Formats: sequence, C-alpha cells, structure tokens
Amino acid sequence: MSTRLAPQLPRVQGDRVQLQQVMLNLIVNAIQAMSGIGEGARELQISIDAVPSEGGVRVGVRDTGPGLSPESLPRLFEPFYTTKPEGMGLSVCRSIIKAHRGRLWAFPCEPQGALFQFTIPAT
Repeated sequence: MSTRLAPQLPRVQGDRVQLQQVMLNLIVNAIQAMSGIGEGARELQISIDAVPSEGGVRVGVRDTGPGLSPESLPRLFEPFYTTKPEGMGLSVCRSIIKAHRGRLWAFPCEPQGALFQFTIPAT
C-alpha cells in the first residue's frame, strides 16, 4: 500500500463517518479484487490531490486487481448492482459523495486494475 497526499490541501466539509464509510468501502473493494490475483504484485494506492479547476479535492483508490469488465462499467453505480456478495455497494457510495456536492467515477487501468476517484468541493 502506498499513499500520495498533496501538501497543503484545501479544507473540505462533510460528515466524517459517511466519508470514512466511502473510503473504507473503496479500499475493501480494492483489497478483495486483488485477493484473486495468483501471481504478481498487489498494489493499493491512495491519492489525494487539490483540483483547483473543480474547486476542491480529488481522492483516488487504485488497485492492481483484474480490473473492470466493459459489461460492468455502465452498471457499477446502479442500486442493487454488485459484483461481489457483500459490501455496501457503490450506489450508496455515490449517493454519499453526491450529498456532499461531489462526484464519484471509475475506470479500468492498464495493464490491469481499477481506479475509483471522487471529488469533494473545498469550503
């Protein structure tokens, strides 16, 4: 696991417990995705950057798991859709971030893995 935290990030305001739940869910999802990898490095990277063009902060959780299938991409954030038997679901994560006036999205990484990112406006 590695972290990349930008210096002097702007302050954000939000429900600490809800934002922690989103982070925990994204991190657990990444760990679970990598648990099926037989060989090769398992890397989890958490990054936080200021995004002046969007007036806030961007948080990223990247893994080296099998990635996102093209079939699942359009449905990832639908209610009741999941690719695994447990977890709070990405729909709930997205609604929490949206309630904080942010946005949450995901895309596959090359050569493998996935990156989930969300933004939260600065106060």
